[in-house]
Amino acid sequence: MPKPPKHSIASIQPVGHYALGVTWQDKHESIFPFVSLRRACPCRDCEARQARTKEPSQAARTLEGVGRVADASLMLRWADGHETLLLLEELRDLCGCAACKGEPDYPVTGR
Repeated sequence: MPKPPKHSIASIQPVGHYALGVTWQDKHESIFPFVSLRRACPCRDCEARQARTKEPSQAARTLEGVGRVADASLMLRWADGHETLLLLEELRDLCGCAACKGEPDYPVTGR
């Protein structure tokens, strides 16, 4: 019997016009800016582009579609025609929240 994925997505939603919100089955919530998702694309074309320029073009960081691939991956479709396939484990590793980064739990106000 196949092993269930370590991370599963409960829901996906846009966060304004700049980010993708993911609620995981374990109730964790992540916000992924589109530019960060595009920079995380593991393909050779994107790696070569990043070697030439630091910032993706506006079309390269405009997300046009999101699709689940089985229970283990997410396919991102960009306005420049490119597609990025990320394993859910890779996506979860991109979460930049304090809990995922192991940082202290300080309130935003600093009190």
